[in-house]
Amino acid sequence: MTNTVEGTDGDRLYTRQFFQVFGAVTLFMTGFALQFHFGEYIEYLGHGVDTLGWVLGISMVGTLLIRLHIGRSIDRFGCRPMWLVGTLVVTVAVGSIQFTDRLWLIIVLRMLFYMAFACVMTTVAVFAALIAPSRRKAESLGTIGLGGFLGMIIGPTLGDWIFSGAGESILPYRIFFSASAACSLLAGIVMTLIDLPAACSPPEAPPSDASAPSQPGPSRTRVILTHWPGAILLVGIAFCMVLSWQLTFLERLAEARGFMNIKMFFLTYGPTAILLRIVCRRVPERLGRSRTLVGGLLLQGIGVLCLVGIRTEWQLILPALLMGAGHCFVFPSMVDLSAERLPPEYRGTGTSLILGAGDLGLLTGLIVLGEMIDRFGFDTALFLLAATVLATTVLFIFSRRDQVFGHRSHQPR
Repeated sequence: MTNTVEGTDGDRLYTRQFFQVFGAVTLFMTGFALQFHFGEYIEYLGHGVDTLGWVLGISMVGTLLIRLHIGRSIDRFGCRPMWLVGTLVVTVAVGSIQFTDRLWLIIVLRMLFYMAFACVMTTVAVFAALIAPSRRKAESLGTIGLGGFLGMIIGPTLGDWIFSGAGESILPYRIFFSASAACSLLAGIVMTLIDLPAACSPPEAPPSDASAPSQPGPSRTRVILTHWPGAILLVGIAFCMVLSWQLTFLERLAEARGFMNIKMFFLTYGPTAILLRIVCRRVPERLGRSRTLVGGLLLQGIGVLCLVGIRTEWQLILPALLMGAGHCFVFPSMVDLSAERLPPEYRGTGTSLILGAGDLGLLTGLIVLGEMIDRFGFDTALFLLAATVLATTVLFIFSRRDQVFGHRSHQPR
């Protein structure tokens, strides 16, 4: 948003609009988290874990192709139009999957679903940054992300209930996809009723001055290359590889080990992240975002290792505690560190870069982990995932050793 003015340190963060968007995010993420059970449908159609990984991995390609266009469109048109388009496309795409058993069409619909989801969540991240005082952007991102954690509690629990005792009937899948679509539609309706602050509106065109010489600014590509975020993008890849496990393969692991429900993981993961987000919301500002991020990555890596060898639903609690805490600390700092690298008028583009790296992580995780599980089993795939997270942590520390070991990292512009 080229000519918008971001928050100042004296501005309020927790406004009525903030909590309205928070509610819409909760609804939207409930529908998204329901899709953690998507593997049930692929199994119902007679396919295995490797096919599930390929279906979801290929579906991510479209998101990678449009990521920078999403950021450019947010910068140009503002938050509301992008949110509304995204929620509408998610509603149509996820609501349509139940009517086909053709893998190519399922992939197309999932691709639309992921592209629209990327549009919505990028818009949410930009909204959270634009309305925040300059020193509290990571806090704003983290707090509005609590809606996502609430959705991650409600969605999988609702999915467990929908599929409990389900036989060979198509009815549970009709309810499953329709409930997910309804959540997205309701989120879009809520967004239409919100009076967004001026910072989230499209920029006004500057008054023309025929006597002034035209001085075009640098191209967007040049700006991106000049302000390239660097190693933080590797963090986005590793973080979303972990997320791909939770989204897709955790349920398959539970079924393979003889316990069908995964709600215990999310009933622990979500509240842990929520509580820490509330209690530690100022940690990125006080400790430094780089240090906060490193701590979160270590927690995630250890949490992944704790999934190795589990045999009961109750054994999900410890990894859920660690991974929920890691998610709490990594995501807001990761997004803010990437977005601040670009000038303020390119905030949408900077946010899209790190979320695009996350898309690449999801794609890689879905395909690579799916193949690893199919060939070598769940535990080998988990060891690979943990090693990836810990190696990324080392690379990030090396790239930002001054911020990690020296003075507290600079705050965003």
